[in-house]
Amino acid sequence: MLVTSAISDPDPGRGKCPASKARQAAYCRLHLSDALDDAIADPQDDVRVEMNLREFGDRSSIDPLWPGMYPSPQLRPARRTIRPELPEGCIFHLVATAILPEG
Repeated sequence: MLVTSAISDPDPGRGKCPASKARQAAYCRLHLSDALDDAIADPQDDVRVEMNLREFGDRSSIDPLWPGMYPSPQLRPARRTIRPELPEGCIFHLVATAILPEG
């Protein structure tokens, strides 16, 4: 089993959250993909993703990424969205839980 800590959306080259919400979402997806790759897993192994949003309206920045990570609606993980305090400039972070393949 893999449970990530908070995966946020800083630009890997700058270490800061970009101003663009779409770019933040893309970096967050990249960081999640990297964590799954390191665990020799893929998005279909995710069973739950917790989205932590500064504002619930920011879901519109994340929703377009969902079908790209999880193409089959029947195989998408459960998704919970909450609204905590986040670092300055960041609109969201996520925590993923995955069941790793045996082997």
